[in-house]
Amino acid sequence: AGYIHQSSSGIYTLMPLAQRTMDKIERIIDSEMQAVGGQKLALPSLLTPHNWVKTGRWASTGAELFTLKDRKHATLLLGPTHEEEVTAVVRDMVRGFRQYPLRLYQVTRKFRDEARPRAGLLRAREFVMKDMYSFDVTAERAVGTFYEMEQAYRRCFDRIGVPYRVAEADSGNIGGSLSKEFHFVSPLGEDTLLGCDACGYAANEERAQGRGGQGHDVYLTSVVEGSGGDAVCAGRRVVVVPGGHRPSVLKIGQAWKTAPGQRIELEPASLGSLDGLAALEPPLLPPLVDSSVSPALPPHIASALGGAHNGGEASALAGDWHVAQASDHCAKCPEGTLASQRAIEVGHIFYLGDKYSRAMDLTTLTAEQGRSHVQMGCYGIGVSRILQAAAECCSDGLRGSGLRWPLAIAPFLGVIVPLAGNEHAAGVYGMLGDLVVNGERVFRDNVAVDDRSYLSPGFRLNDAQLLGFPVTVVLGRAFAEKGEAEVQLRLPATMALPATTTTILGVELAHAGSGEYRARVHVGRLGDFLVAALEMATNRKHEGNE
Repeated sequence: AGYIHQSSSGIYTLMPLAQRTMDKIERIIDSEMQAVGGQKLALPSLLTPHNWVKTGRWASTGAELFTLKDRKHATLLLGPTHEEEVTAVVRDMVRGFRQYPLRLYQVTRKFRDEARPRAGLLRAREFVMKDMYSFDVTAERAVGTFYEMEQAYRRCFDRIGVPYRVAEADSGNIGGSLSKEFHFVSPLGEDTLLGCDACGYAANEERAQGRGGQGHDVYLTSVVEGSGGDAVCAGRRVVVVPGGHRPSVLKIGQAWKTAPGQRIELEPASLGSLDGLAALEPPLLPPLVDSSVSPALPPHIASALGGAHNGGEASALAGDWHVAQASDHCAKCPEGTLASQRAIEVGHIFYLGDKYSRAMDLTTLTAEQGRSHVQMGCYGIGVSRILQAAAECCSDGLRGSGLRWPLAIAPFLGVIVPLAGNEHAAGVYGMLGDLVVNGERVFRDNVAVDDRSYLSPGFRLNDAQLLGFPVTVVLGRAFAEKGEAEVQLRLPATMALPATTTTILGVELAHAGSGEYRARVHVGRLGDFLVAALEMATNRKHEGNE
């Protein structure tokens, strides 16, 4: 549709219509971030490794970092994220506990050397993100900030208008103990969500908790450092999971508290093979037994492990050690079953605790707890990713006729297409621009005029559909003879009006297919009619969300 142009692998130019949509997304984000006390700033894109070395992420992030050298051969990096930099700013600029809580955010370009850029803006090497960082003097207040920001994010995505889902998630390389993702549900998504059909629980597949079925499988898991001939085993455990399920490398690694450079390796084990484990070095650590199997080891496995532990006690650690899957019973309620959905991650919020403040020596002094490390959170939204994800979720598909932008982020609410000369289009444009609704000019700078008279009427009308404008106003023969405009509405599924003829302000709005409607309206009533029709569609969306 001409919204973006590929410059090179994973790098894109945003064309004017795309930039208009990006600007609208950013205005929504600004509004909601400032409503919860966010202050906007601009952190540098060009960073030194110094602070990244302090936090350990210079080594752990690895090849994803874009690095370069200046003329003095000093190493620099292009910022993929800014936890280190903003922590250093607050450490150097904030002088006392009375300046907290503090919430700083930016909307800026970020850089990540993706191994395999793909899917346009969904997996790019240069992208636009909003990232907010919160600073509180106690863990309790920081957790409160986390949940306050979750509600602010919900308001953001409610206003954007694309159906979304909130899911529990892993913190990954960012760190922290609380983490939630915001997703647009789409078959094109890279993530798999597992959600309960009874209680509404949802989580990313890697973090999801479910209760497995019958039986059990046994694996030997090892923590390994190095590779090839230099690989060294730092520890071994037996893990018992529900039958037909895989052990979760993520969950096991978190329990084991693996260090950077260490990895988890798994191999199936049989009861017979357990007897030979007693002679292994290093000795076996206590086994991990999934709670879906039993809070204690099954007797025959306990017996085999007793031998593996040189006849000693094999005190099992019960917990959630398996990768949940669709059809598992929900771990949060007794009635539900998990179902899977593909989804596109568009936002992520984290409670970081003191991971960065401790590494960067950011402390504050209070009468209640003396000197302590400041508690942090970070909150990201992929602004350019929303642009593409919304287009994917609100399109007609490969065989459809175009996009269907939600009203709040459409580049223009509508387009005027004059079919017999452009001389009357300016008058209609001016009339819509001057229309005041609830103290606002809703169409001012929000309507385009397709005055490309050198193109055929059919081409221009098809282009309006392709570009996804919610409203097309056609000035054709009826306009010249009777002063009537043909109105075409093209709405996303969440805002669809009844699939029948609807009367609005005495004008019949006929259903013309999935989410499409037609009406003939005298130009003198055009503005009021459009406002009423779009208000009705917006109310339908809100009813669907309740």
